[in-house]
Amino acid sequence: MSVPEILWYIGANDGEVPWDPRHRFEPSFAALREQARTLDRLGYYGALTTAREPISLVADTERLRFVVPEYPGVKPPALLAEEAQVFDQYSGGRLIYNQVNGADPVLARYGRFHSKDERYGVSEEYWPLFKRLYLDEAQAFSGEHFELGPRYKPAIAGPRQPDGVPVWGTGASPAGISHAAEVLDAYLMFMSPAEAMSALFTKVRAAASDRGRELKFGVLASVIVRETEEEAWERFEWQLSQTSPESVLSTADRNLTSFGFPPLAELTSDDAQVRARIDALRAGRLPTRAELEFAPNMAAGLTTWSGAEPPFDIAGKGSGNYLVGSADNVAARMLEMSESVGIDIWILSGWPLIREAEITAELLFPRLGVTAAVGATAGV
Repeated sequence: MSVPEILWYIGANDGEVPWDPRHRFEPSFAALREQARTLDRLGYYGALTTAREPISLVADTERLRFVVPEYPGVKPPALLAEEAQVFDQYSGGRLIYNQVNGADPVLARYGRFHSKDERYGVSEEYWPLFKRLYLDEAQAFSGEHFELGPRYKPAIAGPRQPDGVPVWGTGASPAGISHAAEVLDAYLMFMSPAEAMSALFTKVRAAASDRGRELKFGVLASVIVRETEEEAWERFEWQLSQTSPESVLSTADRNLTSFGFPPLAELTSDDAQVRARIDALRAGRLPTRAELEFAPNMAAGLTTWSGAEPPFDIAGKGSGNYLVGSADNVAARMLEMSESVGIDIWILSGWPLIREAEITAELLFPRLGVTAAVGATAGV
Protein backbone atom coordinates (compact mmCIF):
# COMPACT_ATOMS: atom_id res chain seq x y z
CA MET A 1 0.00 0.00 0.00
CA SER A 2 1.32 3.44 -0.92
CA VAL A 3 2.05 6.09 1.68
CA PRO A 4 -0.95 8.45 2.01
CA GLU A 5 -0.74 12.17 1.41
CA ILE A 6 -1.52 13.91 4.71
CA LEU A 7 -2.87 17.47 4.69
CA TRP A 8 -3.97 19.88 7.41
CA TYR A 9 -5.80 23.21 7.63
CA ILE A 10 -4.73 26.85 7.64
CA GLY A 11 -7.32 29.25 9.00
CA ALA A 12 -7.97 32.30 11.12
CA ASN A 13 -10.75 30.59 13.11
CA ASP A 14 -8.60 28.88 15.72
CA GLY A 15 -8.46 28.26 19.45
CA GLU A 16 -8.82 25.64 22.15
CA VAL A 17 -12.54 25.28 21.34
CA PRO A 18 -12.91 27.58 18.31
CA TRP A 19 -16.53 26.67 17.49
CA ASP A 20 -17.49 28.40 20.75
CA PRO A 21 -16.91 32.18 20.57
CA ARG A 22 -15.62 32.26 24.15
CA HIS A 23 -12.58 30.12 23.34
CA ARG A 24 -11.26 31.54 20.07
CA PHE A 25 -7.84 33.05 19.51
CA GLU A 26 -7.62 36.57 18.17
CA PRO A 27 -7.09 36.17 14.40
CA SER A 28 -3.93 37.61 12.88
CA PHE A 29 -1.83 37.33 9.75
CA ALA A 30 1.14 36.37 11.93
CA ALA A 31 -0.79 33.32 13.16
CA LEU A 32 -1.54 32.21 9.58
CA ARG A 33 2.12 32.55 8.64
CA GLU A 34 3.13 30.47 11.65
CA GLN A 35 0.60 27.78 10.70
CA ALA A 36 2.02 27.61 7.18
CA ARG A 37 5.63 27.48 8.37
CA THR A 38 4.80 24.75 10.89
CA LEU A 39 3.02 22.51 8.37
CA ASP A 40 5.85 22.96 5.87
CA ARG A 41 8.48 22.13 8.48
CA LEU A 42 6.61 19.05 9.70
CA GLY A 43 6.28 17.57 6.21
CA TYR A 44 2.55 17.86 5.57
CA TYR A 45 1.76 17.38 1.90
CA GLY A 46 -0.51 20.39 1.82
CA ALA A 47 -3.12 22.50 3.57
CA LEU A 48 -6.75 23.29 2.93
CA THR A 49 -7.14 27.08 3.10
CA THR A 50 -9.61 29.85 2.45
CA ALA A 51 -9.50 31.61 -0.90
CA ARG A 52 -8.05 34.84 0.46
CA GLU A 53 -4.62 34.32 1.99
CA PRO A 54 -2.67 31.51 0.27
CA ILE A 55 -0.46 33.42 -2.15
CA SER A 56 0.70 35.64 0.72
CA LEU A 57 2.00 32.50 2.51
CA VAL A 58 4.08 31.10 -0.34
CA ALA A 59 7.29 32.83 0.78
CA ASP A 60 7.01 31.22 4.23
CA THR A 61 7.02 27.69 2.76
CA GLU A 62 9.11 25.52 0.47
CA ARG A 63 7.11 22.32 -0.17
CA LEU A 64 3.61 22.78 1.21
CA ARG A 65 0.82 22.65 -1.37
CA PHE A 66 -2.17 24.96 -0.97
CA VAL A 67 -5.68 23.62 -1.60
CA VAL A 68 -7.73 26.71 -2.44
CA PRO A 69 -11.56 26.68 -2.70
CA GLU A 70 -13.09 28.02 -5.90
CA TYR A 71 -16.69 28.31 -7.11
CA PRO A 72 -16.63 27.57 -10.86
CA GLY A 73 -17.99 30.50 -12.82
CA VAL A 74 -17.65 33.19 -10.17
CA LYS A 75 -14.41 34.25 -11.85
CA PRO A 76 -14.01 34.14 -15.65
CA PRO A 77 -11.93 31.06 -16.57
CA ALA A 78 -9.22 33.20 -18.19
CA LEU A 79 -8.85 35.28 -15.02
CA LEU A 80 -8.60 32.20 -12.81
CA ALA A 81 -6.03 30.71 -15.20
CA GLU A 82 -3.89 33.83 -14.95
CA GLU A 83 -4.15 33.83 -11.15
CA ALA A 84 -3.13 30.16 -11.09
CA GLN A 85 -0.16 30.84 -13.35
CA VAL A 86 1.05 33.62 -11.07
CA PHE A 87 0.59 31.42 -7.99
CA ASP A 88 2.60 28.61 -9.55
CA GLN A 89 5.22 31.02 -10.85
CA TYR A 90 5.91 32.18 -7.29
CA SER A 91 5.37 28.85 -5.50
CA GLY A 92 7.08 26.53 -7.95
CA GLY A 93 3.85 24.76 -8.85
CA ARG A 94 2.13 24.11 -5.51
CA LEU A 95 -1.47 25.08 -6.25
CA ILE A 96 -4.49 22.76 -6.01
CA TYR A 97 -8.09 23.91 -6.47
CA ASN A 98 -10.91 22.64 -4.26
CA GLN A 99 -13.93 22.76 -6.56
CA VAL A 100 -16.98 23.91 -4.58
CA ASN A 101 -20.46 23.84 -6.09
CA GLY A 102 -21.88 25.83 -3.19
CA ALA A 103 -25.40 26.38 -1.92
CA ASP A 104 -27.96 28.75 -3.41
CA PRO A 105 -27.68 31.43 -0.67
CA VAL A 106 -23.89 31.45 -0.89
CA LEU A 107 -23.73 31.72 -4.67
CA ALA A 108 -26.42 34.39 -4.78
CA ARG A 109 -24.03 36.59 -2.83
CA TYR A 110 -21.62 36.32 -5.78
CA GLY A 111 -24.28 36.91 -8.39
CA ARG A 112 -24.70 33.26 -9.43
CA PHE A 113 -28.27 31.95 -9.62
CA HIS A 114 -28.04 28.60 -11.42
CA SER A 115 -29.88 25.57 -10.07
CA LYS A 116 -27.78 22.74 -8.63
CA ASP A 117 -27.91 20.68 -11.83
CA GLU A 118 -27.15 23.78 -13.92
CA ARG A 119 -24.11 24.42 -11.73
CA TYR A 120 -22.76 20.97 -12.62
CA GLY A 121 -23.12 21.82 -16.32
CA VAL A 122 -21.28 25.10 -15.80
CA SER A 123 -18.52 23.31 -13.91
CA GLU A 124 -18.06 20.61 -16.56
CA GLU A 125 -17.36 23.31 -19.12
CA TYR A 126 -15.42 25.59 -16.78
CA TRP A 127 -12.66 23.34 -15.46
CA PRO A 128 -11.45 21.81 -18.76
CA LEU A 129 -11.43 25.30 -20.28
CA PHE A 130 -9.54 26.67 -17.26
CA LYS A 131 -6.89 23.92 -17.57
CA ARG A 132 -6.36 24.61 -21.27
CA LEU A 133 -5.95 28.31 -20.56
CA TYR A 134 -3.56 27.58 -17.68
CA LEU A 135 -1.46 25.51 -20.13
CA ASP A 136 -1.33 28.55 -22.46
CA GLU A 137 -4.00 27.78 -25.02
CA ALA A 138 -4.51 31.12 -26.76
CA GLN A 139 -7.48 30.46 -29.07
CA ALA A 140 -10.93 31.98 -28.73
CA PHE A 141 -13.66 29.79 -27.23
CA SER A 142 -17.44 29.67 -27.57
CA GLY A 143 -19.38 27.19 -25.47
CA GLU A 144 -22.75 26.82 -23.82
CA HIS A 145 -21.80 28.78 -20.69
CA PHE A 146 -18.59 30.67 -21.53
CA GLU A 147 -17.27 32.68 -24.43
CA LEU A 148 -13.91 34.39 -24.67
CA GLY A 149 -11.69 35.97 -27.26
CA PRO A 150 -8.10 35.00 -28.16
CA ARG A 151 -5.26 35.88 -25.86
CA TYR A 152 -3.41 38.89 -27.17
CA LYS A 153 -0.76 39.50 -24.51
CA PRO A 154 2.40 37.51 -23.68
CA ALA A 155 1.99 34.47 -21.47
CA ILE A 156 2.79 34.71 -17.78
CA ALA A 157 6.09 33.08 -16.87
CA GLY A 158 6.15 29.46 -15.68
CA PRO A 159 6.49 26.90 -14.33
CA ARG A 160 3.31 24.99 -15.18
CA GLN A 161 2.08 21.78 -13.60
CA PRO A 162 2.26 19.40 -16.62
CA ASP A 163 -1.36 18.21 -16.44
CA GLY A 164 -2.74 21.52 -15.24
CA VAL A 165 -3.68 22.54 -11.72
CA PRO A 166 -5.25 19.53 -9.94
CA VAL A 167 -8.94 19.95 -9.14
CA TRP A 168 -10.27 18.22 -6.03
CA GLY A 169 -13.89 18.08 -4.92
CA THR A 170 -16.93 16.03 -4.07
CA GLY A 171 -20.58 15.30 -4.98
CA ALA A 172 -22.65 12.32 -3.85
CA SER A 173 -25.87 12.60 -5.87
CA PRO A 174 -26.08 10.84 -9.27
CA ALA A 175 -25.46 14.20 -10.96
CA GLY A 176 -22.63 14.94 -8.52
CA ILE A 177 -20.96 11.59 -9.19
CA SER A 178 -21.22 12.10 -12.96
CA HIS A 179 -19.71 15.57 -12.58
CA ALA A 180 -16.90 14.28 -10.35
CA ALA A 181 -15.99 11.56 -12.83
CA GLU A 182 -15.87 14.12 -15.62
CA VAL A 183 -13.77 16.92 -14.10
CA LEU A 184 -12.12 16.02 -10.78
CA ASP A 185 -8.59 14.72 -10.26
CA ALA A 186 -9.27 13.70 -6.65
CA TYR A 187 -12.63 12.84 -5.10
CA LEU A 188 -13.15 13.82 -1.45
CA MET A 189 -15.69 12.92 1.21
CA PHE A 190 -16.01 13.36 4.94
CA MET A 191 -15.15 10.29 7.00
CA SER A 192 -18.04 7.94 7.75
CA PRO A 193 -18.23 4.20 8.46
CA ALA A 194 -16.01 2.29 6.05
CA GLU A 195 -18.93 0.54 4.34
CA ALA A 196 -20.54 3.85 3.39
CA MET A 197 -17.28 5.30 2.08
CA SER A 198 -16.54 2.17 0.07
CA ALA A 199 -20.01 2.17 -1.51
CA LEU A 200 -19.69 5.78 -2.66
CA PHE A 201 -16.08 5.44 -3.84
CA THR A 202 -17.06 2.36 -5.85
CA LYS A 203 -19.73 4.35 -7.70
CA VAL A 204 -17.29 7.17 -8.44
CA ARG A 205 -14.58 4.78 -9.62
CA ALA A 206 -17.02 3.08 -11.97
CA ALA A 207 -18.22 6.41 -13.38
CA ALA A 208 -14.63 7.56 -13.93
CA SER A 209 -13.67 4.25 -15.53
CA ASP A 210 -16.57 4.60 -17.98
CA ARG A 211 -14.92 7.83 -19.11
CA GLY A 212 -11.43 6.31 -19.30
CA ARG A 213 -10.26 8.21 -16.23
CA GLU A 214 -8.71 7.34 -12.87
CA LEU A 215 -9.09 9.53 -9.80
CA LYS A 216 -7.39 9.73 -6.43
CA PHE A 217 -9.62 9.46 -3.38
CA GLY A 218 -9.46 11.45 -0.17
CA VAL A 219 -11.15 11.58 3.21
CA LEU A 220 -11.59 14.56 5.54
CA ALA A 221 -11.63 13.97 9.29
CA SER A 222 -10.75 15.77 12.48
CA VAL A 223 -8.35 14.01 14.81
CA ILE A 224 -7.39 13.86 18.47
CA VAL A 225 -4.45 11.52 18.90
CA ARG A 226 -2.44 10.99 22.06
CA GLU A 227 -0.12 8.39 23.55
CA THR A 228 -3.06 6.62 25.22
CA GLU A 229 -6.77 6.14 24.59
CA GLU A 230 -7.60 7.79 27.89
CA GLU A 231 -5.70 10.98 27.10
CA ALA A 232 -7.32 11.32 23.68
CA TRP A 233 -10.89 10.81 24.88
CA GLU A 234 -10.27 13.11 27.83
CA ARG A 235 -9.37 15.87 25.36
CA PHE A 236 -12.45 15.12 23.21
CA GLU A 237 -14.76 15.27 26.23
CA TRP A 238 -13.03 18.37 27.63
CA GLN A 239 -13.72 20.29 24.41
CA LEU A 240 -17.38 19.25 24.65
CA SER A 241 -17.51 20.40 28.27
CA GLN A 242 -16.25 23.84 27.20
CA THR A 243 -18.92 24.19 24.50
CA SER A 244 -22.12 26.00 25.39
CA PRO A 245 -25.26 24.26 24.06
CA GLU A 246 -26.56 27.68 23.04
CA SER A 247 -23.63 28.20 20.64
CA VAL A 248 -24.60 24.98 18.84
CA LEU A 249 -28.38 25.38 18.93
CA SER A 250 -28.31 28.99 17.73
CA THR A 251 -27.44 27.90 14.17
CA ALA A 252 -28.76 24.31 14.04
CA ASP A 253 -32.07 25.05 12.31
CA ARG A 254 -30.53 27.46 9.82
CA ASN A 255 -27.79 24.99 8.90
CA LEU A 256 -30.17 22.07 8.53
CA THR A 257 -32.61 23.90 6.29
CA SER A 258 -29.84 25.46 4.18
CA PHE A 259 -28.86 21.93 3.14
CA GLY A 260 -32.44 20.87 2.47
CA PHE A 261 -33.11 19.03 5.75
CA PRO A 262 -36.06 19.61 8.10
CA PRO A 263 -35.52 21.83 11.17
CA LEU A 264 -34.37 20.20 14.39
CA ALA A 265 -37.92 19.84 15.75
CA GLU A 266 -38.90 17.74 12.71
CA LEU A 267 -35.62 15.94 11.99
CA THR A 268 -35.47 12.16 12.40
CA SER A 269 -33.12 9.30 11.55
CA ASP A 270 -33.24 5.54 11.02
CA ASP A 271 -30.13 5.31 13.23
CA ALA A 272 -31.00 5.08 16.94
CA GLN A 273 -27.72 6.68 17.96
CA VAL A 274 -28.32 9.67 15.68
CA ARG A 275 -31.87 9.98 17.04
CA ALA A 276 -30.34 10.14 20.54
CA ARG A 277 -28.16 13.07 19.44
CA ILE A 278 -31.19 14.83 17.97
CA ASP A 279 -33.17 14.24 21.18
CA ALA A 280 -30.28 15.63 23.25
CA LEU A 281 -30.18 18.84 21.23
CA ARG A 282 -33.96 19.20 21.41
CA ALA A 283 -33.63 18.92 25.19
CA GLY A 284 -31.09 21.75 25.16
CA ARG A 285 -28.02 19.66 26.00
CA LEU A 286 -25.02 18.36 24.06
CA PRO A 287 -24.85 14.65 23.23
CA THR A 288 -22.71 12.37 25.41
CA ARG A 289 -19.67 10.42 24.28
CA ALA A 290 -21.83 7.25 24.15
CA GLU A 291 -24.19 9.02 21.76
CA LEU A 292 -21.32 10.30 19.61
CA GLU A 293 -18.91 7.34 19.36
CA PHE A 294 -20.17 5.36 16.33
CA ALA A 295 -17.23 3.00 15.69
CA PRO A 296 -13.90 2.15 17.35
CA ASN A 297 -11.88 5.39 17.53
CA MET A 298 -14.53 7.31 15.55
CA ALA A 299 -17.00 9.87 16.89
CA ALA A 300 -19.21 12.70 15.69
CA GLY A 301 -18.04 16.06 17.00
CA LEU A 302 -17.80 19.79 16.37
CA THR A 303 -15.39 21.73 14.17
CA THR A 304 -14.75 25.31 13.14
CA TRP A 305 -17.23 24.84 10.28
CA SER A 306 -19.98 23.63 12.63
CA GLY A 307 -21.33 27.17 12.49
CA ALA A 308 -22.35 26.44 8.89
CA GLU A 309 -23.07 22.69 9.03
CA PRO A 310 -25.58 20.50 10.91
CA PRO A 311 -23.86 19.69 14.25
CA PHE A 312 -22.75 16.25 15.47
CA ASP A 313 -23.46 14.65 12.06
CA ILE A 314 -27.20 14.62 12.78
CA ALA A 315 -27.91 14.92 9.04
CA GLY A 316 -25.48 12.20 7.95
CA LYS A 317 -23.06 14.48 6.09
CA GLY A 318 -20.01 13.38 8.12
CA SER A 319 -18.68 16.92 8.32
CA GLY A 320 -17.77 16.82 12.04
CA ASN A 321 -16.52 13.27 12.38
CA TYR A 322 -13.36 12.58 14.40
CA LEU A 323 -10.66 9.98 14.80
CA VAL A 324 -9.96 9.76 18.54
CA GLY A 325 -7.55 7.51 20.38
CA SER A 326 -4.01 6.33 20.94
CA ALA A 327 -1.46 6.74 18.19
CA ASP A 328 -1.34 2.99 17.59
CA ASN A 329 -5.12 2.66 17.34
CA VAL A 330 -5.77 5.75 15.23
CA ALA A 331 -2.99 4.78 12.82
CA ALA A 332 -4.42 1.27 12.63
CA ARG A 333 -7.90 2.62 11.80
CA MET A 334 -6.48 4.90 9.10
CA LEU A 335 -4.41 2.12 7.53
CA GLU A 336 -7.35 -0.28 7.63
CA MET A 337 -9.62 2.23 5.91
CA SER A 338 -6.95 3.24 3.41
CA GLU A 339 -6.53 -0.41 2.43
CA SER A 340 -10.17 -1.50 2.39
CA VAL A 341 -11.71 1.67 0.94
CA GLY A 342 -8.82 2.85 -1.24
CA ILE A 343 -7.84 6.18 0.32
CA ASP A 344 -4.90 8.11 -1.14
CA ILE A 345 -5.36 11.42 0.73
CA TRP A 346 -6.21 12.29 4.34
CA ILE A 347 -7.16 15.90 5.10
CA LEU A 348 -6.99 16.15 8.89
CA SER A 349 -7.76 18.92 11.35
CA GLY A 350 -7.60 19.58 15.07
CA TRP A 351 -7.55 22.57 17.38
CA PRO A 352 -5.55 24.54 18.20
CA LEU A 353 -4.28 24.05 14.66
CA ILE A 354 -0.54 24.31 15.29
CA ARG A 355 -0.37 22.24 18.46
CA GLU A 356 -2.57 19.44 17.12
CA ALA A 357 -0.65 19.42 13.82
CA GLU A 358 2.59 18.95 15.79
CA ILE A 359 1.12 16.14 17.91
CA THR A 360 -0.35 14.42 14.85
CA ALA A 361 2.93 14.60 12.94
CA GLU A 362 4.93 13.31 15.90
CA LEU A 363 2.62 10.41 16.74
CA LEU A 364 0.97 9.40 13.45
CA PHE A 365 3.47 10.13 10.70
CA PRO A 366 5.97 7.39 11.69
CA ARG A 367 3.13 4.86 12.01
CA LEU A 368 1.76 5.80 8.57
CA GLY A 369 5.14 5.76 6.84
CA VAL A 370 5.05 9.52 6.21
CA THR A 371 8.28 11.50 6.15
CA ALA A 372 9.09 15.10 5.31
CA ALA A 373 10.10 14.03 1.81
CA VAL A 374 6.47 13.20 1.04
CA GLY A 375 5.70 16.92 1.12
CA ALA A 376 8.13 17.70 -1.70
CA THR A 377 6.66 19.18 -4.88
CA ALA A 378 6.87 16.78 -7.81
CA GLY A 379 6.31 17.00 -11.52
CA VAL A 380 7.17 20.66 -11.96
